[in-house]
Amino acid sequence: MDWKTLKKSIAEKSKAVRAFAYCVVLSWRVSKTYTVMQFLTRGISAFVPVLVTWNTKEIIELLSIGIAGQGQQRGGVQGLLFIRMGIMLLLLLLQLLATQIHTYVNEMQRDRVLHFVEQELSLTAMRMKLEYFDGPKYYDMFEKVKTDIYSLSSAMYDGVSAVSYAVSLCSCICFLTGLGSVYTILIIAATIPMAVSEYKYTRELYSWGLSHMREEREMSYLYWVATERRFAQEIRVFGTQEYLIGKYRKVWDNYFSNKSGLSKRKAILNCLLSVFPELFVITALFATGSRVLAGTATIGEFALYNGLLVQLIENLRGMVGSAMGLVEKKLQIEHVSEFEKLVGEENTAGGKQLCRKVNIEFRNVSFQYPGTDRYVIKDVSFRLPAGKKVCIVGENGAGKSTLFKLLLRFYEPCEGQILLNDIPIGEYDLDSIRKRFSCFFQKAANYAFTIQENIRFSQVDKAGREAAGSEKRAEEMAGVSSLLESMPRGRNTFLTRAFSDEGVELSGGQNQKIALARMFYRDASVLILDEPSADLDPKAEYELFQSIQKECKGQSVFYVSHRLANVDLADEIIVMVGGEICGRGTHVELMMGCEPYKRLYHYQADKYVTKEK
Repeated sequence: MDWKTLKKSIAEKSKAVRAFAYCVVLSWRVSKTYTVMQFLTRGISAFVPVLVTWNTKEIIELLSIGIAGQGQQRGGVQGLLFIRMGIMLLLLLLQLLATQIHTYVNEMQRDRVLHFVEQELSLTAMRMKLEYFDGPKYYDMFEKVKTDIYSLSSAMYDGVSAVSYAVSLCSCICFLTGLGSVYTILIIAATIPMAVSEYKYTRELYSWGLSHMREEREMSYLYWVATERRFAQEIRVFGTQEYLIGKYRKVWDNYFSNKSGLSKRKAILNCLLSVFPELFVITALFATGSRVLAGTATIGEFALYNGLLVQLIENLRGMVGSAMGLVEKKLQIEHVSEFEKLVGEENTAGGKQLCRKVNIEFRNVSFQYPGTDRYVIKDVSFRLPAGKKVCIVGENGAGKSTLFKLLLRFYEPCEGQILLNDIPIGEYDLDSIRKRFSCFFQKAANYAFTIQENIRFSQVDKAGREAAGSEKRAEEMAGVSSLLESMPRGRNTFLTRAFSDEGVELSGGQNQKIALARMFYRDASVLILDEPSADLDPKAEYELFQSIQKECKGQSVFYVSHRLANVDLADEIIVMVGGEICGRGTHVELMMGCEPYKRLYHYQADKYVTKEK
């Protein structure tokens, strides 16, 4: 082994030790008592077998004396034998008690640690910058971390086991001094090649797994598609069951054949290397047996060394296996321990509080998503005075939704400024900004809670009459009132069956109405609506915009709509093409002077006019 390889090996081992230390610190944070009990009970379980072996040796010695003795001597031996059997019972009971306590503590602490880490991960995910969800490279890592947290408990178990095996190993070595240090050294030395082989193949298998994550991702995706409800109907109609299974098997066959070859080589080599420690054990026992025959050793000593040598081998293998398990999981632990350092929380800096009325201004704003070199919006400027309504129109990819993301500070502009009440948006406290807005996003998702919880989710601190009044108003504005009449438990009906067997599945339009009601429920100065009528029927769409016109007179409304029939609600229409504003004004003004708007209008209006003619 050259210096570079040795240095790398030491570095890998130090990382495994740091990973275990992280698990111990994490366990200590969750429960100091359980952490101490884990080590204590495992240490007792490791040391007791050695004492049992030593006590067995003493019992055999007594039996030998008793067989050779006569009369009164046998009676004395019998009393000592009774004491030795009592000690044996106490040791076995101690072992049993320690094992059961360790099992209980390990299960409880594992659940508590996972619960703690899941909470921390959830909090981190909800606080971190939205851009991390949009970056495929980071999002893949985030998804990996969500599964890596389950390695924490097994890594902790491997680390405690390695310590336990080391304690037992040291105990065996202490009791083996009478056998001669040569045999002990030879047995330990003979185990080293197996440990090196185990370490080498563990690294190779892990590296192989990293290089074949694409196949794992493909199989995971195909499994998800086959079992996900959203694809179920189409798969049955198109009859693609065998096609999907065929794709899965093709990936699996290639994946398994490559991995099985590496695992087979590991198993064969480890089997061959395991022979050498056993040969030295037999040699040591033969030498001890010869001493017994020569009268220089007792049968009890032979039994003692036999038991200790067996335990020595088991502890060596157990310690190597646990250490390799810890090495194998060190990267997962590093992912979890470094996760908070890799992501940044949203910048909430800024001490100013945003007042109730909000004037919005975009001043020469340009933006490109992190990791890209294309401007999504370029040199955008406009004003939305408090209480006014502005509609953004344009084709897909024009940058309409991005304006909302910048306004809500999911992202920061690359160039230009966004001002609220003539003050740069960065000078405000982030929470105070978002409290003034209520939003309906283009891909709005409801929650598997009751309908009432879904509606009240936008402002959970409301209570009493205020909450009831806001809820009723929101239901009427979004057209949910008639929907509630058809629900088996009214507002208390659960959406989906995740929390209740009586839960219901709603249509796209029904789901959209509940999401709209959630937006209306919140006390906000500005309403943001991104394609609010995409899944609504014409009647529901008409009633929605009539409600906005009637009920939202004191609020600013900032909305996107592909259906130009809804633009008459707006005080001003902004037309976007390729991330830039190419026209502003009323419908009449834009029809006279903005060719992209005129073209969009005719795409939708001409077919109706033609049919009527």
